[in-house]
Amino acid sequence: MPIDTDDTLVCVQREWNAWQTTEVRLSDLYGLHWFQPDHAPRPLVHGYVSCASYGAAALPHNCERTAGPHALRVCVLKRHSAPSVYAEIARRAGEGRSRSA
Repeated sequence: MPIDTDDTLVCVQREWNAWQTTEVRLSDLYGLHWFQPDHAPRPLVHGYVSCASYGAAALPHNCERTAGPHALRVCVLKRHSAPSVYAEIARRAGEGRSRSA
């Protein structure tokens, strides 16, 4: 069942095994896809968010070397998401699952 609003907050992190998380709006996530990083147990949902988006500034990245805003690749873990939100994110990521970058 699709969720009602793209303003729903989604917990994301820069790496699948990172400790630091933040919340971004679902509407700010784009390019959702399945990807299996090195040492990850299985493919996980990843996407991109602008470092200028709500909440994304809390994610570690370096805006000093090049002019921003930057597209940050983020990971969305099922255990950090409400079931209905994760179901929508997984639907948007599609059925194709990539095992490498």
